[in-house]
Amino acid sequence: METGKPAESAFGMNRNMDSDAQEDSPIMRAVSLGTQPATLQFSTLSGDGGHKFSRKDNGETSDRSNKAASSESKSRSATPAGIRCEWNECNWKISTLNEVPLGFPLERTKREIDKVPASEVAERITKCLRLLSIEAEFDGKTAKAKCKTSDMVGFRIQLFAGQSRTQEPIIVEIQRRSGSPRCFMGVCKKILDAAEGKEIQPESVPARKKMPPCIMKTPAHEMKCLQKIDRQDPHIEVNKGINKSLDMLRSKKKEVNVLGLENLCFMTDPLKTRPDMATISCKSMIAGQYCTEIRDEIGGMLQKDAILPEKFGISPRKELIDKCRHLAIVLLSNVLALTSQDGCLDRAVQNQKWFSEFLIPSLLDEVKSFEVSSNNAYEAACGLSSLAKCSDVARGVMIANSAIDDLQSANQFAIYNHNLLASETRRSLGFLGHPI
Repeated sequence: METGKPAESAFGMNRNMDSDAQEDSPIMRAVSLGTQPATLQFSTLSGDGGHKFSRKDNGETSDRSNKAASSESKSRSATPAGIRCEWNECNWKISTLNEVPLGFPLERTKREIDKVPASEVAERITKCLRLLSIEAEFDGKTAKAKCKTSDMVGFRIQLFAGQSRTQEPIIVEIQRRSGSPRCFMGVCKKILDAAEGKEIQPESVPARKKMPPCIMKTPAHEMKCLQKIDRQDPHIEVNKGINKSLDMLRSKKKEVNVLGLENLCFMTDPLKTRPDMATISCKSMIAGQYCTEIRDEIGGMLQKDAILPEKFGISPRKELIDKCRHLAIVLLSNVLALTSQDGCLDRAVQNQKWFSEFLIPSLLDEVKSFEVSSNNAYEAACGLSSLAKCSDVARGVMIANSAIDDLQSANQFAIYNHNLLASETRRSLGFLGHPI
């Protein structure tokens, strides 16, 4: 969630939270209404590489029409090699930078770079974002990049020139907009180092699958001082946790839905809870007493949030809706990963039509929307890998739904934009018998 105003003034973080709205306010004062009927035009995802932006009246970039078209698409064939060759170019094309406006205080998370052209700095940053698997939307006109990490940390990158005449030095400023400050600072340092020309190591696993730095080497339940304490039946603990989470998912408030999904994600993650309880939780959700309720809540959330109303283009509510969707896909990925290891998932796929009629098509739709959200596409690809790894039935359904073409398209895009998605789509294709 966004930090409060007192914290912003104290630490210099999240300055001008609504800067997009203030800086890009419409300049026109009147409009003329024509008598001709409006012609509706629906755009599709651009085939010219990278993100296709449409210009609004206020000059701000928008890709909502692309998102809607991608969400509605149910069958999308792979793009032939060569058509998307622009993906290997820098998506952030900058010509001239503006100076820092008067009275515009820069964040402490900034860096000045001397004797390097703006185009090279932009290329260094985009390469770093690819290696760190951070999805980004670029605007070359304003020299801004809107970024989001796999653990839902949102931030903005903007480039300025120290002097407009010489275009030197290049000033790189990064502002956190949402998410964990600790996670943001770790990512921010790497991006600023990359802008200076330092080598950045690629991320091999997403942040959520790394052991938190505060966790002890020995799990808490194995501490000697706790060995003589009576432990409650893990099944009882799991039932309590799932029931509380379901109550939160049924709430009409999106903030409460987010908390319920986060709780379920923690319960199904062996790094966040006891491994035995994580396994019990996953089995309960995939084939146990809670499978129907979990499916109804998660399925309804993925379907009704697929296409958002225009009024939610940029708003705190849209951020909550996006977070709910991301957490729902993470939950599915967690459950599929753990249940694929002992035959539980294979039996469930054979006996329940929900997998072939809803789950697999839904995951493939997320993969096809790789230009809208690379992070969601990565989590969906992880779920497809788990299914293809353990189930012949799932592999057949995936192939029948053009999974190979969709995964190849996502892989071609991810090679130049999202390191983790490139790795996972390659893994999924290997399980389907089409290694790259």
